[in-house]
Amino acid sequence: MRSNVLGRTVTFAAVTATTLAASAVAVTLATTPAYAAGVGAITGHLTDASGNPAANAYVWTQQPDMSANASAYTAADGSYTLPNLPEGDYVVSFRAASGSFVQWSHQKATFMAADRIAVGAGATVVVDEQLLPTGTVQGRLLNRDGSPAQASVTVYLADIQSSVSYATVQADGTFSTELPAGSYKLDFRVRNAFDQWSGGQQSYDTATPIVVTAGQAVQVNETVLPTGSLGGRLTNTDGSPAGNVQVTANQPNVNGSWNSAYTDADGRYQFNDLLLGNYEVAFAGPNWVHQFAHGKIDPAQAERFAVTDGQLTTVDEVFLPTGTIRVIAHDATTGAPLSDFCAYTRSATTVGGCATGTELLINDVFVGSYPLDVYIYDNLHLTAIAGPAVVTAGQTVTVDVALRRGATITATITERAGGAAADGCVSVARLNDSFGYNPYGFCSDWSPGPVPGSVVVGPLEPGTYQLFVDPRSDALGMQWLGAAGGTGNREAALQFTLAAGDQVSAPKIRLDKAGTIQGKVTDAGTGAPLSYTCVWVAALSPGFGGGGDCPATAGTDGTYTISGVGPYSWPVEFARGNYQWRWSGNAINRRTATPVTVKVGKTATANIKLRTGGGTLKGIIRDASGQPVSASVVAYDVLSGEAVQFPGGITPEGQPPATYTIANIAPQQVKIFYRTEDGRSGWVGGADLAHATAYDVRNNRTLTVNIVIP
Repeated sequence: MRSNVLGRTVTFAAVTATTLAASAVAVTLATTPAYAAGVGAITGHLTDASGNPAANAYVWTQQPDMSANASAYTAADGSYTLPNLPEGDYVVSFRAASGSFVQWSHQKATFMAADRIAVGAGATVVVDEQLLPTGTVQGRLLNRDGSPAQASVTVYLADIQSSVSYATVQADGTFSTELPAGSYKLDFRVRNAFDQWSGGQQSYDTATPIVVTAGQAVQVNETVLPTGSLGGRLTNTDGSPAGNVQVTANQPNVNGSWNSAYTDADGRYQFNDLLLGNYEVAFAGPNWVHQFAHGKIDPAQAERFAVTDGQLTTVDEVFLPTGTIRVIAHDATTGAPLSDFCAYTRSATTVGGCATGTELLINDVFVGSYPLDVYIYDNLHLTAIAGPAVVTAGQTVTVDVALRRGATITATITERAGGAAADGCVSVARLNDSFGYNPYGFCSDWSPGPVPGSVVVGPLEPGTYQLFVDPRSDALGMQWLGAAGGTGNREAALQFTLAAGDQVSAPKIRLDKAGTIQGKVTDAGTGAPLSYTCVWVAALSPGFGGGGDCPATAGTDGTYTISGVGPYSWPVEFARGNYQWRWSGNAINRRTATPVTVKVGKTATANIKLRTGGGTLKGIIRDASGQPVSASVVAYDVLSGEAVQFPGGITPEGQPPATYTIANIAPQQVKIFYRTEDGRSGWVGGADLAHATAYDVRNNRTLTVNIVIP
């Protein structure tokens, strides 16, 4: 199935004749009726799990951006037609007359896993569907005194937090919902005040899974958890009440614990019906910068306040005083003043703006020390980290920033066959530095060069670079730019060594016709398909998130397709949460991967069996004075400089702030990189990747590496 990101069709799961036959559905083309030029239609029949017509079911189409286009109800024989659809890719959604759940084409539980249906101009596509076999989840939610509770119920898949159904708790406390056979977690939104999860838990991660069997009813009875209250008074620096200020209270890393209120005219606020636990309290100050009780701007240093059963916890706060930051900038080489630059604080909540001349004033900034990001959109000057600006009460501090000149590469993209100009995006990989694929890169539509198809790449820091070219097309193939054309091997890619101020032109990029890579991802132990695995032909960025920034994702049957691949030999990476990241041939890094050879117009196969387990990195994050610091932590492979797992640094539930854990690392040597919420970054044990400390990660071992931020 396919979705468009920045104009490129990226593939999420393969739809083959085999998979369609296995699920008793079909997609065919009908010849009549004819539709107006530029539009087509989808028609078909919907049956229930037993094969009988499913009457009065709601059917609708959505495009990959989730916009709805057409809808209809099935007739008595289960038939439906969705006419006048503009040419493009669609997902067809089905909701039975009972209305309990939605399934997507074909027999998929989520929109992301759904098969995309291609509708051509003037064509009618037949999409027959059979409803999944279902069971029932039913039960009762009661208050602690035995009275019926007021709540709604949202049902999520147990293996990924994607909602699939919704129900309301009735006046007698009962609820019921019909669901396809599978495993689920229930979220009870109690009194519209807090979320309680199945098994009396406070988060999705800890919720008890509910297994639904076709044709059976499973009973789920719950009692509302105990609650308490939290409140206080907010005043300004001069002691006056701070009215109409947003206050939030939440338990860090506990889903659904975020609560919001506003202070009254006297500065008072109160939260009732809070689940028991430790809460951070934040107050939205000027520029919506949040101050955490007591007197902290960095959320990692926020105090936590215990809410206890039936009691009121008091948290009073005084706003910090404010001052002003004045920013001016000049060229580091000539000293000439610069105009129309932008500057933002490197803080948990950034504040700043862009100058309309040679000066920028950032007003109403809480007292404190603020590094600044300063940049200008001129394809010449590099972003600078300036300051810190030390803000004092009622005063203006001036920061004069010297912006260094970077280097640029101008590349022209063409089709090898015929030489026509082609659009595309270029990502850069810097030698001796970390690399992760950027799905956006420098693109010919927003960073154009002087001629059609050209793109300006930069400004770049001095160094040696390689170029990854993505034409955003299924017809033309991606490539690393090589010395004699495209290649799938980064080691063979052309290198550009740049000094400050260099403006160079790359050899003309000639795009070859494309081929395809497809395969299946399964669990090495059970053989079960692994949906939501991200698959790509270049190293993935550690922060791609496995969602919209993932170029190709395996569907619920574990299959994936990568289209638009250049006709070369490629390593293929597989990344999924709770599993070791691996490369084709089950390699632990790109350099040892088994290449997958792609030919024009052909499909190459790369299957893999992913393992759980591996090693774990963990530790605490502090500054030189011992204060906790919020930071994202990434482990990179020593040999390739590419990420080996999702970032750590989001504090695990119930653990102290400013800790990190990175689990499921394949056994290898790694180096550790951190980036704080205020933008500071660095390597552990060295100034760069080459000089950072290498750590051995071993199977079934936990390695503790504490990080001190200078």
